[in-house]
Amino acid sequence: MTVTEHQILVFFLIWVRVSALFLSAPVFGTRGIPLLWKIGFSGLVGLLLYPVVEPTVPDIALEWWTVAVLVGREILAGVSIGLVLMLLFAAVVLAGEYIGMDMGFSMVQEFDPSFQSNISILGRFNNILAMLVFLLLDGHHLLLQAMALSYRTVPIGTWSLSQPAIHRIMAISGKIFAIGLQIAAPAVVTLFLTSVAMGIIARAVPQMNIFFVGFPLRIFAGLASLMLGLPLFLYVFKRLLEVFQSDVLYLLRVM
Repeated sequence: MTVTEHQILVFFLIWVRVSALFLSAPVFGTRGIPLLWKIGFSGLVGLLLYPVVEPTVPDIALEWWTVAVLVGREILAGVSIGLVLMLLFAAVVLAGEYIGMDMGFSMVQEFDPSFQSNISILGRFNNILAMLVFLLLDGHHLLLQAMALSYRTVPIGTWSLSQPAIHRIMAISGKIFAIGLQIAAPAVVTLFLTSVAMGIIARAVPQMNIFFVGFPLRIFAGLASLMLGLPLFLYVFKRLLEVFQSDVLYLLRVM
């Protein structure tokens, strides 16, 4: 069996879209996974998708500018799906930032390879926890399903950023702060009540060094609320994955 230039180009374009998704999405795109593994896994997924996608692709002119435009569109198609999931993970990290500031951990930061920036240790904790829950709830299966579905609704070379898609992405971005506050609400309320209690104790017992006692007490209250709030976190993140699924389906329809 001879392999034609058209078949090679189609496989290459499939590989480009899959690679763009895996490099931009959380979990798959983290620096903890070697680049060669990501490229190899993208090629494996591309091989699995090729028999379904190749018959639907018309003949493509082999001029370099045509190929360059197609590659650019495939990169944007993959990144569009990964961006939605990245925004949902950003809401989870933001919740950790809220809690960290209330606990006094705003100055304790470390580098997060997923977001390529310094975040608080609680933001990092929330991000790792979200990755584990994502895998536990088969979120990686949803991501692969979204990739396969994208070739049905957005065939190779047809990606375009429509106005409804822009509005939906902006709406998702705007909900990050609200979702982050909802996730952080139990810990934030607990820390607020702890501050109120410390204020009452300071007025009732002026001799007590409230700053010496208050800081470890706030840390204990914050960590305890995080531990007790894990079932709520699991429920909220499950709902976030449902939101991700509906948002991706909408974007694939309007692109």
